[in-house]
Amino acid sequence: MSEDSKKQSHGFHMILFVDRKDGGVDQMGIGRGPVLGFLIVIAVVIIVCAIGWKVNSKARKAAEEENASLNTQIEELNSQITDLTNANNELSNKVTILSDTVNTKVEEQNAIKQEADEAHFPGGFPLSSSASMTTDDDDPNTVFFTSNEGTSIIATGAGKVTEVIPDADYGYCIKIDHDNGYVTEYYLASAPLIKEGDEVLQGAILSLVENSNQKIAYKVYHDGKQIDPLTIIKIDG
Repeated sequence: MSEDSKKQSHGFHMILFVDRKDGGVDQMGIGRGPVLGFLIVIAVVIIVCAIGWKVNSKARKAAEEENASLNTQIEELNSQITDLTNANNELSNKVTILSDTVNTKVEEQNAIKQEADEAHFPGGFPLSSSASMTTDDDDPNTVFFTSNEGTSIIATGAGKVTEVIPDADYGYCIKIDHDNGYVTEYYLASAPLIKEGDEVLQGAILSLVENSNQKIAYKVYHDGKQIDPLTIIKIDG
């Protein structure tokens, strides 16, 4: 066997058959080099695809893990939002209850204050029963009462007894400060049943009429100025 035959026998050939238009067949041979190059390219493509698939698989797994982690965080945040919403609703309910309680308390305190203000206002009648009333042109802001024996002389409003002193014209003078700018004075002949420093309620008995001819004088002051008692006295009937 010749040297050329040996080289030719060790060579790698790929035979391609090509149809011709006239029905004949042409034979074409491809040498070893192109075939090896083609195979190498195929191998490289397969290797690259395999590496890419592996890399993509890792990336997909990492993305799935990250997505799962994000979903867990979202669930935790949603749970926290729900808890905060419930806590806010509960707090709002407590604030509403507290506000209602405060408003009720304020209304009660206002009612108590209004009741106290009304009780301290000297608008009551100074005797426990009916009586005749007269005035004097020389002293138009003083009202004079005459009532039956045993009638009670009473405080026209709640307050503190600031003076129980003798009076040359009547016998006694009782002065009550109503702690609202009003001061009342009662001039009477019978002995007082209260003393200086006493706290009295509206309607408290100050003294008793001892005879039917006893005259009682009644005066009212507001912010230090004497006023006509008839402008504030509430007379029933």
